[in-house]
Amino acid sequence: MTSQIKTKIIYEPQGRASEYAGLAANIYTKCTHGCRYCYANKMRKMKKEQFHAENKVKNNAIRDLRKDARKLRELRDDREILFCFMGDPYNPDEPVQGITRQAIEIMIQNNLRFTVLTKGGDRARRDLDLLSHYPKCSLGQTIIFSDQVSADYWEPNAAPLLERFQLAKDAHEMGITTWVSLEPVIDPNQALEVVSLLHPYVDKWKVGPINYQKGIDVDWPQFKNDIVSLFKKVGAIYYLKKELLKKAA
Repeated sequence: MTSQIKTKIIYEPQGRASEYAGLAANIYTKCTHGCRYCYANKMRKMKKEQFHAENKVKNNAIRDLRKDARKLRELRDDREILFCFMGDPYNPDEPVQGITRQAIEIMIQNNLRFTVLTKGGDRARRDLDLLSHYPKCSLGQTIIFSDQVSADYWEPNAAPLLERFQLAKDAHEMGITTWVSLEPVIDPNQALEVVSLLHPYVDKWKVGPINYQKGIDVDWPQFKNDIVSLFKKVGAIYYLKKELLKKAA
């Protein structure tokens, strides 16, 4: 965090994560979606099997979030807070846990800017009532495939693509700011198709490449040219992550 305050759960992400939001909070610290490209287990120094075994709530998450939120409100810190990098805020246990809804309510009570990033599909619908009445929030989804067979392989326990597509459409029509994390790009053709299918319902795109995976050969300069051309054609707002620009140079 900044040198002005000492916080428990809200922090300043570093490196590639900092390209998503100025602040973040990991209310969940494990995830059962089992994505093959997941990096979070390495960040937590765990084996994949251990990290994906449960949807673990961070100890004292809500208590600490309340304290941090009050501090940020007092400092008038308007940086966006992302939920979350280490575990999906709409994992299969969230409908029972209700941790993410409590976190959203705390953000709203303290007039803080925040965003949620998920692959949880319909599980996020429960909280659209809160998001639709609060202008300082947005709903993000990781969507990197247009083909469910590919998604089943790479994201075996995430929500079906059709759920995620429909959620983007419905949230957008409710007036919620929507965005898509098109990262990690694994199949350039499918990434381009996702943009073609969803651009009317997505307010912003963030695009990044696959890393640390063997056997994936992508012509990154060509992909960069293709997706920028498509974004310009459909009039989309987009951000290309530094690692993609580096690979495409």
